[in-house]
Amino acid sequence: MDAVLGFIHSNMVWLGLIWGLVCKYVPALKNVPNALIPYVNAVVALLTGLMGPATAHAAGGILGGDSFLGHILGAGWTAIQSALIYEIFGRHPMNSMGIKKVT
Repeated sequence: MDAVLGFIHSNMVWLGLIWGLVCKYVPALKNVPNALIPYVNAVVALLTGLMGPATAHAAGGILGGDSFLGHILGAGWTAIQSALIYEIFGRHPMNSMGIKKVT
């Protein structure tokens, strides 16, 4: 279980991006509000950070990776990174290839 949670947590930016793309471009999920996507990403990152394997103390950063505030800020930053990757690198190339969002 720790391996799965560790994988999800360490790849959360890309998994969050994929989750967002699935919500925007798969017709079965068209009722998921776009505003909900980053919050789901942040909650999943927070839960995997809290329940997953402990990070090394050197990877804690300024606020400390083991503190609850550090986990919350890290989860928020992960959600922001996923959204920025989509907005900057994903949306325009996908639109130019003819891939349209589900409305």
